[in-house]
Amino acid sequence: MEFSAVASHTVVSASVVHSLKSGIIATTNYPVDVPFVVEAVHYDPAKGIDSGESYMSGEKLEYNSENGKWKAQDAYFWPEKGNIVFYAGSPILPNVTVGVGNGVSAEWSIPDEESTQVDLCFSKVIENCESHSTAVPFVFRHALSFISIKARTLKQYSYSRSEGNLIQSNVITVVLDSVKIDGILSKGYFTQEPAKWVVDDSSATQYVVYRSDTGLELGCNRYDSPILIELARMLLVPQTLLPEATITEWHHMAVRSSVTDLTTGEIISDQTYNIPKTSSRPLTKVCDRWKMDYKYTLRIAVGQEEDDTELTLAVTDWTETKEIILGDE
Repeated sequence: MEFSAVASHTVVSASVVHSLKSGIIATTNYPVDVPFVVEAVHYDPAKGIDSGESYMSGEKLEYNSENGKWKAQDAYFWPEKGNIVFYAGSPILPNVTVGVGNGVSAEWSIPDEESTQVDLCFSKVIENCESHSTAVPFVFRHALSFISIKARTLKQYSYSRSEGNLIQSNVITVVLDSVKIDGILSKGYFTQEPAKWVVDDSSATQYVVYRSDTGLELGCNRYDSPILIELARMLLVPQTLLPEATITEWHHMAVRSSVTDLTTGEIISDQTYNIPKTSSRPLTKVCDRWKMDYKYTLRIAVGQEEDDTELTLAVTDWTETKEIILGDE
């Protein structure tokens, strides 16, 4: 018996995250370097609907690069009649179990360090023994929510002005210093059948999205259109957002102000200074919940004043191939 593994809930243009250290693995195939576990039960119609017998138990599937196929440790052959129900789960960890009936279940906690976050995937396949596929097509879904956080300047702030024979030039750069998210629930219990989360309401955590001693310059292109920069990709527990869930950013305006005498061409004043700014926005203003297998893109448009920073949201499927309108999920 052969096996195939497809990432996400669509076969076309799928992607899966298994460790954010290596970023997004964009492929229509399940990542070949990540094994998964399978439990399966065979139902023989001659023995009745409740006559399920174990067919696979905790079988680890690994990719064989020599023949390009997924292989189990043991050889399996199709029974002549009936159906086989397969449950598959990944990653292989002590807190992730795969069982017949409930499928994948996991006690899950999201660390606050982005590089150590790991995806949680699950799949279910029902195959008829008499008309089975050439390979069992495991189509994996993601149990977590995928959050991408991006930032840009609200607009171009540099300017010049003339007064008499003097020109004052102000080159203003928006520099992002840090971003954090507060009030996000970080622990929960996932079950596949039915696919749902029970979230620990006492696990509110702070996630530092971005922090830099030198800062990140936010600028515009040559047409004065702000350039959007991705700060982080995070995997978080699906949840109804708490009222206190907020995203806070700190930035500074780096200003170089100079005055030039047009008569002599002499620069009679040249000063450089920083003006610190900050803003905080409730996440519930743009979204009331995060759902599993969806991608949420939070966009921060940083303004010159403390009260004009904007927060917007885009919701898509995990692969960004389909836009989702909030409320119509």
